[in-house]
Amino acid sequence: MGSLHDPLSLLQDLKVTVHHSCLVFPTQQTQKKTVFLSNIDQVLNFDVQTVHFFGAHKDFSESQIVAEKVKDALAKILVPYDFLAGRLKLNPNTSRLEIDCNASGAGFVVALSEYALDEIGDLVYPNSAFAQLVCSAMDYRILNPATGDDHDHDQPLCILQVTTFKCGGFAMGISNNHATFDGLSFRLFLDNLAAVAANKPLVAIPYKDRHILAARSHPMSHSSTLSYKSSRICPPSMT
Repeated sequence: MGSLHDPLSLLQDLKVTVHHSCLVFPTQQTQKKTVFLSNIDQVLNFDVQTVHFFGAHKDFSESQIVAEKVKDALAKILVPYDFLAGRLKLNPNTSRLEIDCNASGAGFVVALSEYALDEIGDLVYPNSAFAQLVCSAMDYRILNPATGDDHDHDQPLCILQVTTFKCGGFAMGISNNHATFDGLSFRLFLDNLAAVAANKPLVAIPYKDRHILAARSHPMSHSSTLSYKSSRICPPSMT
């Protein structure tokens, strides 16, 4: 059994300061297209936020090195995961949500905490302060620098925040729309992101055709072979 924690004993403020926010774009030109979303995705239109902690590493002692490496890996992974750089849109003909793969970019945030990881305490136990390690929405001035318009539909489908700690460790907070991943595909995305960061090939090629999840009529079997119809045989009466 896990130990009980007094909420008052948990850090309520991780003293996180955001140093930089920007959009990250695919390193190569991607195909402009739309991605079909299933009926489930039409309903589960909300953001999922996760935080992943990493201890200090001798090869990445400076926070800038960590942030640049993750940013570079994100830009590269947006090529096979082109839908992550897209935006949700409503198809006026079908009245259904779709992902517009328009290469508008994913969000990227660099932040710094005044604490060390061991000062935070239990990293597994839920702590409301961990919300400071995830960016839920990008500033509209970054999304629309020319016009400054504030449009919710311009929000990225994926925002990745790298927060470094004074011990050299860091946290990677990801906020993504549920329409982009389910649990298993998100795990594969993390594996692929790690592979790209290590200059290795993808662990698995993402399968992006959602039409296999479309609702449809039950398939009917039409057989031309001779069919047999059995008749019910009643046992003789016992008289």
